[in-house]
Amino acid sequence: MKYILLCITSLTLVSCNTSIGLYRDMKQGFIWTKNKIQNSGGGGDVVDPYGAPTY
Repeated sequence: MKYILLCITSLTLVSCNTSIGLYRDMKQGFIWTKNKIQNSGGGGDVVDPYGAPTY
């Protein structure tokens, strides 16, 4: 039963909008961390080159 619930949960979280948001959050976190390590300030603006829609 646990495995069935895990599969259902993972399938519902793989919607297009969730994947795009997760990708953007991870990319912004990476840029922010890289800039903090290099002492150049905060995260800055992130331009999405793929033009993915935001709902």
